[in-house]
Amino acid sequence: MLRSLLNIDPPKLDQLNCPVKLTKYELNIIKEITDILTPYEVATLECQGENVVTSSRVIKVIPSIRGLKAELEHLSQTYKSKMITTLKSSIEKRLKIYEDMEMFQLASLLDPCFKMDWWSPEVMFMKFLLKSKVDEIMPTTTEEKGSLQENKETPTKKCKLFRFMTPSASTSSSLCTLTSTLSQVESYLSQPRTEDDSDPLLFWEQNQSTLPQLTILALQYLCIPVSSAPVERLFSIARKVIHHE
Repeated sequence: MLRSLLNIDPPKLDQLNCPVKLTKYELNIIKEITDILTPYEVATLECQGENVVTSSRVIKVIPSIRGLKAELEHLSQTYKSKMITTLKSSIEKRLKIYEDMEMFQLASLLDPCFKMDWWSPEVMFMKFLLKSKVDEIMPTTTEEKGSLQENKETPTKKCKLFRFMTPSASTSSSLCTLTSTLSQVESYLSQPRTEDDSDPLLFWEQNQSTLPQLTILALQYLCIPVSSAPVERLFSIARKVIHHE
C-alpha cells in the first residue's frame, strides 16, 4: 500500500480531491519507512516459502536474524532514525533465541549455499557440533551395513519411499565409499558453496553415497518448516473449494 502511494506521480497526487493532502516531508517519511521495513518483508517471504528449504534461512543471509542486523546497520548510515535503533533492539530481544537454537544452526551448516560463511567467530564450535551429530548416528549406520553383509542370502525388500535416505549402490560399494566422521565433515566443508538459488536437497541426493551420515542429518534438519504459513494457505484454499467460492 505504501509503495503504491509512492509510485503515484506528485502532480496526480495534488489533483486528488482530498480534505488532507500529503506534504513532501510526509512522503519522504513514508519512503524512509518503506526502505527500513523492506528487509523484514524479504525475511517474511523467505521464511514463508513453500516447497523449498526454509530452516537454513533463519540465521543466514538477508532473510535472517544476522542478515536483518546487517541490513539495519547499513540503513543507519543513511537514515538517522530512532525507528532503526528500536528495530535493532527488538531483534536482540525477540529473535536472538532462534539464533541460538541448535536445529537452526545445523540447518544452516548443512545448507551447501551457506555452510560456515556466517560463523566466523564460532567456526571451531560449529565444526565440533556437526562432527558430534555425525558420531551419534555413525554406529547405527555401521551396524546396519554389517547386518546386511551377514544376510546376503536373504536380502530385505526396501520401501521405495525411503530410497533417498539409503545408498543406491550395492552393499560392497557402499562400504567402500563410507568415510570417517572427520573425513565427511571436512570433505563437505571444503567443497565450494553452491549457488544461492540452488536446491540443497538436490545436492544431498547427489552426494548421499560419499556423505551418507551427513545426508541423513541434512534430511532431518533441512525439512523443518520455519513457518506455518503454507499450511494456513492450504486451509484457505480448501475452504474456497468446499464453499465453491
